[in-house]
Order: sequence, then C-alpha cells, then structure tokens
Amino acid sequence: MAINRRSLLGAAAACAAVAALGVSSFAHAADYPQKPVSIYIGFSAGGPTDTVGRLLADKLGQKLGQPFVVENKAGASGVVAANLVKKAEPDGYTLMLGSSSTLSIIPFVQKVQYDAIKDFTPIALVASYPYYLVVPVDSPFKTLDDLIAYGQDKNNELSFASAGTGAVNHLAAEWLKEETNINALHVPYKGDSAAMPDLIAGRVDFALLAGIVALPQVEAGKFRVLASASSSPDKGAPNIEIIGQGKVPGYDAEPWNGLMGPAGLPDDVVKTLNKAVNEVLADPDVQAQFLTLDQYPFTSTPEQFGQHIQDQSERWAGIIKKANIVIE
Repeated sequence: MAINRRSLLGAAAACAAVAALGVSSFAHAADYPQKPVSIYIGFSAGGPTDTVGRLLADKLGQKLGQPFVVENKAGASGVVAANLVKKAEPDGYTLMLGSSSTLSIIPFVQKVQYDAIKDFTPIALVASYPYYLVVPVDSPFKTLDDLIAYGQDKNNELSFASAGTGAVNHLAAEWLKEETNINALHVPYKGDSAAMPDLIAGRVDFALLAGIVALPQVEAGKFRVLASASSSPDKGAPNIEIIGQGKVPGYDAEPWNGLMGPAGLPDDVVKTLNKAVNEVLADPDVQAQFLTLDQYPFTSTPEQFGQHIQDQSERWAGIIKKANIVIE
C-alpha cells in the first residue's frame, strides 16, 4: 500500500516568521565559533536522532563557518552522552542533540547523574516525529476500533512490542492501555529493528513505530497502519485516524530532539546557535529532507525548549508512575 506523505505546509507556516528575517542577515555573536564544534549523539549511527543530527550539523557548519562534527556516544538511551556533556566546558564547543527519552523519560525510570533542567542549557528544539500504530498485514484487526474492542474483552490479551522498557513507544502504548482499558502484554526488544521479525510474523499483535521504520514496511505489504499518534493532522501520513482527535483526546506520542549544551553556556553563544538552528529549519530544502525521514521541524526560543522538557517530563512521569515502570 503506497502512502503519500503530507506536505510541509504546517511546518513551513511555523517557520515563516524566522524565514522572514532572511538567512543573509545572520550575524553571529562575538567571534563564535572559532574552531570545530562537537555535537554528541547518544545513539548509534543510522538511527533517527543520528540522521537528524548529521543533517543539522552539516547545515550549521555551512552557516557559521566552522565544522560541526557529530560524535556518537551511544549507551543507556543517551545517558552516556548526557553525562559527558554535563561535565564539558560551557564554551559552546561541546553540544548534544538531546532526545525525549534521555531528558524526559530515563530520569524517571532509573537513577541518573544529571538533572535534565539544571545541568544543561537548552538552545533550540529541532524536530519531532509521530508514531504509527501498526499491525501485521494479515492481522484480524482492520481498524483501531477492532483492536480496542478485542483488548477490552477480559477473555483476551493483546501483545505489543517496543524498543525496550522505558522507551518512548513503550510508554506511548502504556498510555493507550490506560486510556482505553485494553489488556495488553508488553514485549520489549533491543530496539525497533529487533522487533520487526516477530511483528511481521504476527507473534506480536501491534507496536507504535516511527514512520522511518513503519512506513517502508507498510509500502512493502508487511504492516497495516491503524492510527497515528500525531499531535496534528499536518504531521504524518494522510488519511489515517489520529488517536488524539478521536479515541483518546489529547493523546500524542512524538519523540523529539533538541540542541543543548552544558549548564552555564554564555547567552551570546545560545542566541547565536538558536538563531542559526531556526534559520536552518526554515529552509525549504532542509524541510524537504526532514520530510523524507517523516520528521517535522520545530522553531523555538531557548525558553520554549526548556518549558517543553518540563512539560514532557511531567507527562511521562505520570504514565511511568501509573504503570510502575522501573529499569533495574
């Protein structure tokens, strides 16, 4: 089943105010940067965060005249990278592309050595992407209503895959369970790719997956999309039920990334980087590249990014508490 992606009209409109400033008008603070800048990525090469980070780094380097070099510091859902950036000199030369899991989930399911609010300087939100609720193509569930009705019968139990205990798609499914009162067993895997064989074969009933993972399998005839966890009709594949606009008002599960540095980053450096990121994300060519990854750019102030971390942390902390999720 071929899926045509939505246009980036919504994202472009959000960026219009930034674009109106004009890329050519860019003037950076003081003489920053005067040497290469490292952007730590807390995940392996080739994943959504890494792909977005490399595209952003390339464009920031072109704009600011110094290389922005991605360094993969994978481990513990981004915790390794976060600890390194926390300890780095706050001079703007060691940054991190933070993720929703690292900043708003992991601190509530295990002990970490950083405070997502106090130990970092938020610079700018970068992008988010919606999850899709998918089932095997030969699943008996043709609609979200079918799946919910089956799961609400106390004689039945569904199963769902995730990228691991505490992953965003694990919590998103727990949230859906709570709101719809379905019986569903969590089956954790070591990443979404590890879950693919069991999902395709029907050994697991459903999963919430990123578009970059799910949509190629839909187009290959292996998965069926029942619904989107998007926050907006402007995001994601078209003609798909949006959970938060029907069954569960307010429901949205969109992992996100944002650029940040150690606590104490100078204001002029933050302003320089924030302006550069927003102008990069306002570029139609960059937006088109993001769309191929089913990623949707943000524009934000540093203050808005900080508030976003706070809001997302409160949301996921509540779900974690209700589901009693702990990583030993």
